[in-house]
Amino acid sequence: MTLDEFANRIRSDLPVGSIMDNPGGGTSTIIKQSQSFITYRRGKSSICVSYEALFKAYGAYRGKQVSASDLKVFAPSVFDSAARPAGHSCNSTFLLLLLRHLGLAGDIQGQGVRGSPFHARIS
Repeated sequence: MTLDEFANRIRSDLPVGSIMDNPGGGTSTIIKQSQSFITYRRGKSSICVSYEALFKAYGAYRGKQVSASDLKVFAPSVFDSAARPAGHSCNSTFLLLLLRHLGLAGDIQGQGVRGSPFHARIS
């Protein structure tokens, strides 16, 4: 799958207004999509992430299990709110939700806390 195919699949399968239930509670709602970025609302925050960043993480962990902690180490500027430059920790869960919705990942496991981060097997 190419980056363009990945982004197009997200745009078609998760149009603006799509709501995904977060494993730790609450929802992620798709509020905007452009050619390069997807924006979602989690709680009161609007968070924007590039399709390219999501696609790179998907490619790096395809065929493996990945956790939110792994993603923070892989690309802190995308997946770690504490990094400098900062990303957003919610992007980790969002990626797992998105991949599960697309049928590219299994169920999300874990409790979303230190010692038991959210994780899933990427197909």
